[in-house]
Amino acid sequence: MKKNADLIIKNATLWRKEGRGGVMVDASIAVADGSILKVGSRKDLSDVYTAPKTWDAGGKLLLPGFINTHCHLFQVFMRGLGKDLPFMDWMNQSVRLLMPLLDDEAVYLAAMVGCMEAIRTGTTTLVDFMYANVKPCLADAVLRAFDDCGIRGVLARGLTDIDKMPGTDRLPVTWQPVPETLADVDRLRAMYARHPRITFALAPSVIWAMTSQGLTEGAAYARTNDMVYTMHLLETADDDQFSLERYGKRTTTLLEELGIMAPNFLAVHAVRLEPEDFERFERYQVKVSHNPVANMILGSGAAPVRELNRRGIPIGLGTDGAASNDSQSLIEVMKSAALLQKVSLRDPAALSADQVFAMATKEGAMTIGMADQIGTLQPGKRADILVVDLDRPNTTPCFDPIASLVYSGDECNIHSVFIEGDLVLEAGAFTRFDEAQLIARANQKAQALYRDAQEK
Repeated sequence: MKKNADLIIKNATLWRKEGRGGVMVDASIAVADGSILKVGSRKDLSDVYTAPKTWDAGGKLLLPGFINTHCHLFQVFMRGLGKDLPFMDWMNQSVRLLMPLLDDEAVYLAAMVGCMEAIRTGTTTLVDFMYANVKPCLADAVLRAFDDCGIRGVLARGLTDIDKMPGTDRLPVTWQPVPETLADVDRLRAMYARHPRITFALAPSVIWAMTSQGLTEGAAYARTNDMVYTMHLLETADDDQFSLERYGKRTTTLLEELGIMAPNFLAVHAVRLEPEDFERFERYQVKVSHNPVANMILGSGAAPVRELNRRGIPIGLGTDGAASNDSQSLIEVMKSAALLQKVSLRDPAALSADQVFAMATKEGAMTIGMADQIGTLQPGKRADILVVDLDRPNTTPCFDPIASLVYSGDECNIHSVFIEGDLVLEAGAFTRFDEAQLIARANQKAQALYRDAQEK
């Protein structure tokens, strides 16, 4: 007697480099309850499984969905502002200009547009580092967007508890005592406890936005609740400058002494690492989110990816927010990551297409504590599947599908997207909402916010 599945994706191509490598044509994937039951030839699956729904891939390539380990969805409304300026000037002309004016509708629409771009370019899991909590319950709007668009979302709830940012006497607009923040995280986790696609992390913004007590309180909560603890770290020289002035020691030294360095700590950027930092990261099993496009746009530098790789430190990829990157495409990030290492080290073999693809998939899953759930197309993992069309002008001819996607791919190659076994993008069209209507609403709201900011 055959076993029951919910869905069988048939007539697909699989690419495997392990073993003898090459392609498997006429392959199928059986899916039930949002997870993969079996991957194999059509004959093997048809002998074992039956399903009420089948979906014909038309011979296209199936790949695991991409994992964006760091972005700020609210910044979609700041896309294009403050360009070509140093870091702090960029902050003042983009994020700090509009962030105080954000409301529920703005955050929701920005998150929806950001998720739309992410899905259309192959992202199925996204970590939103939501620090723009300038009004109560704004994080709820991001969660509603996750739910509505169908993406797998990790809400990294921001923490800011320092009373004065460097260079100002004003209370930060995102300031909130850590106990109040954690109470809000408790509320959100309870609301979405049974949601199959939504999970949570904690996100202390940056060393100069946190007190040492706030950092330790947040870390204790994250450990107790088995959550990722993620923080902007050494993106620029400002981190160490602040830490040396305030504490008399470098940022990573302070974090080590406070007990922040741990396997659940995800360091975002990690551009300005010193030799002792590599040993610390390795010893405490710290993870890294590499955001090369944002680092290049802001002139921050090239993260030492090769040395991190050499030490076996897991690295995921991130787009960062649209205020700095502008794009939310992990395809662009993969290519940029490879090219940045090649040019900065003057070595064409510094970072390969296969390596950056792994960073966007299985290694990215490791960095956010989800390696047992996503990152590869294997039985038991969630059915987050890309249907990739390489019979396009930009990827013809194709001798190595991964190299073609990394070095010449773009959104036209992402034909369809399954998340949790649900078809959220089919033949380039979203299945859950009206794309044109949402974009029109977002444009109208963003322009109104910008006008208000200019008048203040």
